[in-house]
Order: sequence, then structure tokens, then C-alpha cells
Amino acid sequence: MRRALTRFVSMALAVVLAGAASAQETPTKRGGVVQIPLATQPATFNPILPSELAAAIINWTMFSPLTAVNPWTNTLEPYLAESFEANDDLTVWTFHLRAGVKWHDGAPLTADDVKFTFDRARDPDEGATNAADFAKVVDVQVIDPLTVSVELAAPDAFFAARLALGGNEIIPQHVLGGFARLADAVDFNSKSPIGTGPFKMVRAVPGSFFELTRNDDFFLGAPNLDGLVFRVVPDGNTRVTQLLTGQLDWVDIEPPQLPAVSKVKHVQVTTFDSLGYQLFAWNLRNPLFQDTRVREAMMYAVDRRAMIATVSPGLGYVDDVYIPHAIDWVPRPDVQFREYDPERALELMAEAGWKKNAAGILEKDGQEFSFYILVDRGDVQREQMGLILQQYFQDLGMRVEYVLAERGGRWLEETQARTFDTRLAAFPMPNIDWAQRLYTTNGPYNSQSYSNAEVDDLFTQVLATSDQAAQAALLERIGEILYQDPPNMILLFRERMTASNANIGNIPPNNIKDSMPYSYLLFRR
Repeated sequence: MRRALTRFVSMALAVVLAGAASAQETPTKRGGVVQIPLATQPATFNPILPSELAAAIINWTMFSPLTAVNPWTNTLEPYLAESFEANDDLTVWTFHLRAGVKWHDGAPLTADDVKFTFDRARDPDEGATNAADFAKVVDVQVIDPLTVSVELAAPDAFFAARLALGGNEIIPQHVLGGFARLADAVDFNSKSPIGTGPFKMVRAVPGSFFELTRNDDFFLGAPNLDGLVFRVVPDGNTRVTQLLTGQLDWVDIEPPQLPAVSKVKHVQVTTFDSLGYQLFAWNLRNPLFQDTRVREAMMYAVDRRAMIATVSPGLGYVDDVYIPHAIDWVPRPDVQFREYDPERALELMAEAGWKKNAAGILEKDGQEFSFYILVDRGDVQREQMGLILQQYFQDLGMRVEYVLAERGGRWLEETQARTFDTRLAAFPMPNIDWAQRLYTTNGPYNSQSYSNAEVDDLFTQVLATSDQAAQAALLERIGEILYQDPPNMILLFRERMTASNANIGNIPPNNIKDSMPYSYLLFRR
């Protein structure tokens, strides 16, 4: 028996945050432009190719996923697909496309485009960012012009949800099918993308700005705005300044920036649980960090409660679990938070063979404990955290270099190549599927190279059932293992904020990136 999964996925995967979802407004007028910042130059306008945050933000306004997460309710919804269903053992997913969808050049979208996209995404020669999401796909069949079926080698309860998380938007076969590799479509990738999303590119000035205009044929209805302008503004404080002067309309902000905007009449601040966290990640390929005692010692060495009071006063919380409390259907493991205890930290380092030398530096077999912390420039909160961590680790007896790098430069390069020593980053957790993306051996975002066979096996079991109670029990056990064998140190479960022009309506209680599929609802009052 086949089951319709629109309702099932909403119940099993959605997290409805109390008080976070606000009702959408009815637009009072149409027209106008909203200006949004990008921290870096987008790597590509092809959503399947390797990219980063800036590309994800702008691509979600030009291309359409089969499913999307509503930024007001955090529930999974059909998007380009009108509906979807799976067979009983979750190995065959069928998607029914909306009728009458057009590409920006006027050509009709069909199931052939979905097959083309998925086939290219799972082609190892393409190097797709989310290739791991398609690792289980063994066949993609076009049933009819509006129906496509995906056969998996193993059950996957989260396949439809995974398609909503970015990097899986559908691309046009009639435009790209003639290229041996997607990277060869230089004009498409750099200045002339063609999607089905609510906005379409009209002008690209690399390194400066990108001008998009309304897609009047958008399948969910013509956008309220005339267009969007994305401006490359690397520095977070500069973004806030440009919001205040009217050069930007909507920015993600950090707590240190709140005083600059909180009492400005023409600015509205939206606060929400990000379902994610700031973290300090070890590169577990590095022998320095492969001993769990060393990783635990470094956790005891940092007063995270004091840190959060400094960098995020009154916003967020700290814990040593890896699933946000707001995902409340997953029980918190019965584990104790590692409070600040520098003496315990030194004891664990000594157990691992590290003793202080005459210079007061931890040393083992003639090697000093020396590493660098890689921080992405522009995130004010992480810049502050990196300096605080450097001091705590130096106090423990480690040699620590603080490296502030451009997010689109060294930080991204070393993250993707997995060559950093340690780094600061933010991990989102919009649904449970992200946990397996982050913490399984072959997870697409497992840049810390964490590998635990039991965790891998348990996640396989999670994906094989649609029973939420069974999933919860498995995830609780996964949480216990991650506590005992920590893949990274969580610094702060984030409450996030955006600041926007008060004349902009339908700003969701969510970050800018995850709001972009619904950018067609924005309007200027």
C-alpha cells in the first residue's frame, strides 16, 4: 500500500516553535525592490554545483525545490511538487509536479527536468555539493510528464525532507543537457541562470551586486515585489550600517549588533530559535585531536556560560547535546553538561600523555600542543568567540594561533578540503535529517571527518522507519554516543535575529537563507 506523505512528513519531521510562527500579512500594495546582503561573491548560480551560503541565498529565489520548509511554521510543504508519496518500505518515492510551471525562458518544466537534475547530482564527475543525498538512489524514472519516481537502495524516511534543504533545486535539461559537465555552462553559472523561481536574473555585476526581477509566471503566484537586489557586503558591521542608511533592507544580525538597531524607528528586529548552534570543530584527521580525552579536556577548559554572557547576553543556551531542545520529540540524553573545570582539563591532558614543559606548554614525545583556530571574517559573534577560545586554550598550556580568513577564501577552501586544524562554524538543524548530514562518516557536511560505526548504523535505522517513537529512541542513543565521543564542541545554541526595514512586510521569523523560497510573499508597505 502506498502512503501519501505530505501529512506524514509534517507530523514526523516538523518542529513548530511556540511563539515563533507569526501570521503572514496581506500585502497592502505591490511593487518596489528589497535589497539583501551577501557575505561573499556567490560561487555559482547553478544550485547543483559546489557552493556556499551566498549562492544558496540567491539561488533559492531563482530555482525551485520539489519540497520546501515553511519559514513561519518550520513544517515541510510541497513546493514544485504538488504532492509526493512513498511505498511502505520507504524505498520508492513518487513526486507529482504542479501543472503549467514554466522556466524563465518560457519553456515548460517536466518530469524530465527532475530526472536530469537528480542524475547530474548523483554523477560523481559533477562534484555536486549534495551528492551524498543521492547516494542511495539507484534509478530515477519518468512516469509521465508530471510524475517522477525515485528508487532507493535502502529505506530513507527523510528523502523528501532532504530535498528541501538547499542544493537540490531543479535545473533545466533543455538548457544544460548539451553540456558534458554542468561546470562547462559558464554563462548560465555566472550571469544568465534560468530557473522556475519567483525572481529571475537581469543583471550581474560580480563582486558588487545582482539585480533580479519579478517572475510574473511564477507557479505560486506573481511576487508582490518588482524585484530583489543582492549586494556583496563582506563585513557584518557594514551590513548593519547600510541597513540604517537605507542601502540594505534586511540583514541577519548578531547580539553585539543589537544596540545599533534596537531603538531605530524605521528598523524592526525579529528574534527566533535558529534550530542550530555555533561550534568549535576539530579536524579529526589531525592526530592531536583523535584522543577523546583531549577533546573532553578542551571542553572543560572553556567557560561557555561566561562566553555566552559576553557574546550573546540573554539569547540562547549552552549544552553538550547535539539536537536542539526545540526538537522536543527527541528526548535529551541523560548526560551532564561539562562545566568549566580547568583542573579536570589538565588531568585529562595528563592521562593522554600531555605534560607542561619548562615554557609552560603542553608537550608529548617532544611535540608541543600547537594548532590554529580558523574563523570566518564577517560573523561578529564568531570573531569574538575565536579570540575568547584562544585565550582559554593558551591558559591551558597550548600554543594557539587565531586566523581570521575570508569566508569565501581560505575558510571555505580549508573547510571543503578538510585541511584546517580547528575552525568555528554554525551548524543548522532545521530537521533531524541534518544530524546525519553532520555526524555520519559520509555525511555531506561532515567536514570535521567524524566517524563512528555505531552512530552510522543507528542513523541507518532512523532512516528506515517512519515511526517517530522509534526514531526518537534511536536518536536518544545517538546523542549518548556523541556525548561520549564528541565530534565537536557546541559553544552556543543560537537564538537568531534579523533586522529589516520596518516598511517591509512578511519578514519570516527565520534567517534570510531559509526564507528565500518564500521571498515572493515579501512586500513594501
